[in-house]
Amino acid sequence: MFFTPNVETETKPTTVPAPIGGLNAKDSLAAMPATDAIVMRNWWPQPYGCTVRKGYTAWTTGLPASVNTLATWSATNGTQKLFAWSGAGMYDVTAKGVAAAAIVSGLTSSIWQTVSMTNSAGTHLIAVNGQDNGIIYKPTGVARLILGDGIVVNTWAGLNPALAIQLTVHQRRLWAVEKNTSNGWFLPPDAFQGTFKKFDFGPLFSRGGFLRSLHTWTLDDGNGAEDHLVAISSRGEVAVYQGTDPEYDTTWSLVGVYFIGAPVSGRRSVTKIGGDLGIVTQQGVVSMTETLASTKVNEAQSRLITEKIQFLISELVSTYTDLADWELSYYPKLNMLMINVPSVVLGGNIQLASNQIIESWTEFTEMDAASWGGLASNPYFGDYQGTIWQMWDGGQDKVGLDGTGGTSILTDVQQAYSYYGALAVQKQVGMYRTNFLVSVPVQYASTVLYDYDTADLPAIGVLPPVGVSLWGVGLWGIATWGGGQAIQKPWKSASGMGVAASLRMVMQSENDVLWISTDYSIIGGLGIL
Repeated sequence: MFFTPNVETETKPTTVPAPIGGLNAKDSLAAMPATDAIVMRNWWPQPYGCTVRKGYTAWTTGLPASVNTLATWSATNGTQKLFAWSGAGMYDVTAKGVAAAAIVSGLTSSIWQTVSMTNSAGTHLIAVNGQDNGIIYKPTGVARLILGDGIVVNTWAGLNPALAIQLTVHQRRLWAVEKNTSNGWFLPPDAFQGTFKKFDFGPLFSRGGFLRSLHTWTLDDGNGAEDHLVAISSRGEVAVYQGTDPEYDTTWSLVGVYFIGAPVSGRRSVTKIGGDLGIVTQQGVVSMTETLASTKVNEAQSRLITEKIQFLISELVSTYTDLADWELSYYPKLNMLMINVPSVVLGGNIQLASNQIIESWTEFTEMDAASWGGLASNPYFGDYQGTIWQMWDGGQDKVGLDGTGGTSILTDVQQAYSYYGALAVQKQVGMYRTNFLVSVPVQYASTVLYDYDTADLPAIGVLPPVGVSLWGVGLWGIATWGGGQAIQKPWKSASGMGVAASLRMVMQSENDVLWISTDYSIIGGLGIL
C-alpha cells in the first residue's frame, strides 16, 4: 500500500543514533547501516555520539617558505624539542612565537626523513633527504653528518650521508636507504656513525623498482612478540625479515615477500599503529598484520584498514598518487589515525581520520597541511605559507598568536538512508529534531532528503544569522541559557516523501558540540509501520 492524502494515516516516533559508524564509501546507499554517513566533514565519531572536531591555533609564524618537515627530539629526561624545515633552513620551533634564526642553513631541500635513536650517549634525532649531508641533533646540539672514515666524529663510511633518503632503527641498528637503489645499509648496534655495510633487497623484488623505505614491525607469531624488518619497494612488494644480525644466515632469515600495491608518492606513507604497520598504497591503507594473517589463515580476510572508505580512498589515490605531501600519522593520545591527502588546488588538502577505538572514518577540511608532527603527544602541522599550527586546540580554526582572528568550524554531514522499519513503503517525515549537548547555542541548518538524493545544502558561510529561516530547509534551532551544558533539540518540520529518508545538516560552531541522536515523527498509511 502506498501513502496518499486520502488514506487514513498513523504517526510513529522513532530515534536514530548519530552516525558514530563514520563515513561509509563501501556499502550501497540502499544497504548502509543507519549509524553510518554518506558525507561526514569535520565531525569526530565517538562511541557515545559525534563531536565537532577541535580547531587549531598558530604556534610558529615567520618561517620563510612552506613547512615541509616537522620532527620531534625527545631526551631521556623527558625534554622535547620540535624542529621544522622550511626554505633552506632547519629551525627550532619548540617555543611558541615568531621563528628565530635557522639552526642549520644552506640546505637544498626542506623535505627530510627523520628517525630517533637512543644509546648510552642519549637520544639522537637523525635526518636525511637524499641531497644534502645528513643532520644529527643530540644532547650536545646540532651537527652535520658527512662522508669520511667512520672514525672521526659525525662521519659515515661506506654510504655517503648525502645519498641516504630514509632511515629506521631495527634491533638497535641504524638502517639507511640509498636513494634510487635497492640497497639498504646498516651500522653496528647502537652506532649512529661508523662504517655501513650493504644489504641488497633487489633480488627479492620480482616486479622491479627501487627500495622506497625500511621499517620495524612488531609481530607476535605465536612465539612471543618479535621485531621484523620490513623493506618496501616502489612497485609495491614487501620483504619481511626476522632476526638480529643481517651478517649471518643463522641469525637472519626471510619470512616472506608480499604484494600490497604500489605506495603513494613520498616516503611518509607508513606509520606504526601499536604493534601494526599501516602503509598507504594504491589499494588503500594496508595493515601488515592482516596481510600476513590473510596469507597464512584466510585469503578472504581484508588487509585494508580503510576498507569502509575503500572507494573514496581509491579515487583519491588514483587522482593524486604522484603528488607530494601524502603522509600517514598516528596520534595515540587521540586514538587518531590520519591520512594527509594532497591536492592540486591551493588550500585543497584534506585529511581522512579514523577514531581507532571504533574504527570510524571522517574527513577534515580547512587544514591545508604540508607536513605533520607532534609535541607532548599533541598534533601539529606546517602549512605552505610558513606557519606551524597546533591542531586539536580550542573551538576555532586559524587562531593567531595573539588569540584573535579565529574562524568558526564548518561541518557537513548526510546520514545514511533509513527505511524506519518499513521497506518499500512510501512514508513522510512530519517533524524531526536533532539532539545536541552544547555549552552555548549552535548555528545549523538541516533538511530531510528522500530516496537516495545527495543534494548539498547552501554553504555555511552564506547562511543567514541566527533566527532567520531558510526556504525549503527548515527552522533554525537555537536556545538561550547560562553556564554549563544543556540539550539543544528544537523540532523542525520536513517536506516531501519517499521510501527512505536521510538527514542532511550543515553547522558552524566555535564551542563543544555533541550530537547524540535524531528523533523523527514518521507518517505513513495505516497499519504499514
